[in-house]
Amino acid sequence: MSKAVMTVHGFLTDIKDFGRLYDYLDFYDEVVPYKVPGHNDGESFDKFTVDATVRGMLQCFDNLAAKHDTVDVVGFSMGGALTTYIAVRRPVNKAVMISPSNKYFNLTSPLAMIRFYLRYIVKSLKTRTDDSRKELRNYLQNTAVSAGIAIKRIFPSVDLYTFNVFADLMELCDKVVAECSPVATKSLLLWGELDELVPPASVEFVESNFSNLTKVILPDVGHGMLYTNRDNVIIDHVVDFLSDGKVVANVPFEEKA
Repeated sequence: MSKAVMTVHGFLTDIKDFGRLYDYLDFYDEVVPYKVPGHNDGESFDKFTVDATVRGMLQCFDNLAAKHDTVDVVGFSMGGALTTYIAVRRPVNKAVMISPSNKYFNLTSPLAMIRFYLRYIVKSLKTRTDDSRKELRNYLQNTAVSAGIAIKRIFPSVDLYTFNVFADLMELCDKVVAECSPVATKSLLLWGELDELVPPASVEFVESNFSNLTKVILPDVGHGMLYTNRDNVIIDHVVDFLSDGKVVANVPFEEKA
């Protein structure tokens, strides 16, 4: 049986959002990253519109469905929200939503982050071991990387960003929420408790519409989880889910600068 997978990246980034995940999808006959309009190299963000994004994504899926028996979809951030949209409108075999931005702005994130780091700082002070200090440094590093990704979503450089582009993102998220309906697609949701952008309400929204959902809540990662040295954990979960446990990725830990 022929099978394909389609990835959908986030806002103001590109297909590199998924990093090392691509290296572990070789059990598919075809892997196609969908490039959101306005997000390709040298392309104007003026091309990023709700209609163009949705139309292009559905066409990409239809092209794959015409060639393969099953098509899975993996989305991150805005791409995660778009994955919920396509799962309602197309026969998606499996859907993976990583930090899906069906809802935006996590006002509880600073408090969650303070609680998290207080816990690890206390642990580090109590044990005073090299391992505990290294663990704390890793978490601080991951938070800095993840926060950088989040800031890029909201305050990117002026030459790449206009208010209208961000307004289009909000319109797109609103459309996804308004037009979503209950589905039984086999699905996986991954979300970090330290997510700087996506609130718990987005997780609850997905839960309320996807009846066949596996939910993985990670206590030690933020929105940019795939960019941190915790990406191996996320990739392991995704590959295990997509392959029905037949492929054990066992992604090695990789120190990231």
